[in-house]
Amino acid sequence: MTVELGGGNQRVQRMRRLARDRDLRQAEGRYVVEGPMLVEQAIQAGLDLEQLLVPVSAAHDRIVVAAESVGVPCGLVEDRVFEGISSTRSAQPAIAEVCEHHVDGGDLTEGGGTLLVLAEVSDPGNAGTLVRTAEAFGVDGVVFAGGVDPYNPKVVRSAAGSTFRVPFAVASGDEVVPVVIAALSGAGYSCWASVPDGGVTPGEVPTGRPVAVLLGNEPRGLAPEVIAACDGTLSVPTVGQVESLNVAAAGAVILYGLQQAVGR
Repeated sequence: MTVELGGGNQRVQRMRRLARDRDLRQAEGRYVVEGPMLVEQAIQAGLDLEQLLVPVSAAHDRIVVAAESVGVPCGLVEDRVFEGISSTRSAQPAIAEVCEHHVDGGDLTEGGGTLLVLAEVSDPGNAGTLVRTAEAFGVDGVVFAGGVDPYNPKVVRSAAGSTFRVPFAVASGDEVVPVVIAALSGAGYSCWASVPDGGVTPGEVPTGRPVAVLLGNEPRGLAPEVIAACDGTLSVPTVGQVESLNVAAAGAVILYGLQQAVGR
């Protein structure tokens, strides 16, 4: 059922806050997905959608039909009001409230597949790109260990639907990264820290045990104690005067190389 909603409506105000307020997202267990293509992918992935808002000008768009077909309540708002809901300057004509869907860390390790650990990665664009890259190269799961909120709208946009399909866990608290390493090691994983230089190449990582790759915070990288807690270090060889790669670029090279190693 589709209804028209004013700018002061509680559903409209709630959606606007969810797009901007991490604390509210965590408290409510809800987040927003913006754009018809991403909302459609969320529906196809079987996620639970609480509501969909679209501008009046998009009242007859395909996404409204798709949402209504699975029983999602749809609201129409004036175009100028809709622009104020979106987290972007150029609002895409659909925004959905979606239930959080991360998994327990233990669920990720049960299958013994390759894991990517985002160790206090703080840039949402990089984090989302890395989840997308993880899906592209067959990574079985991602751990957000501190850092950015995986439900940040920019993470969701940058992942381009991959956060709907790649299982991910969220770890937080004091000394979160060492705690994650200890848990992975206890589950039989070999943990490898990404460092600018001096490590083995991605293709040289031993694959006799399940592998977890750790990528660190953009400006600082991984802390010395984190590197020391890992089973080894890996690096992306570069030439010229480039000292290091952006974490998303380095992650892509590492995961591709690891995919080749695992597939041998």
